[in-house]
Amino acid sequence: MPETMQVEKTLAEATTKFVDVLHHIYSGIKISPIANYEDEDFTFEITIPKNLSIDEVLETCHKECIKVEDEYDLFILPKVVYEQ
Repeated sequence: MPETMQVEKTLAEATTKFVDVLHHIYSGIKISPIANYEDEDFTFEITIPKNLSIDEVLETCHKECIKVEDEYDLFILPKVVYEQ
């Protein structure tokens, strides 16, 4: 398999795992890819209901990002915001 395809496959697996875990923990959230800020591999905007704590969700996101980084050697940056 060409290296580019392997990188894309790894990125797809890592992001899918990240999104699935967050949806399992927090029902009712919306997760969308957004443009990267700097040199991260992938950036997500996580939109949460107002009854959830941004700090709590962000801490969970960071923990899951660390797991992804350890397993896949990819850096995911989460941005958590309240739904409008």
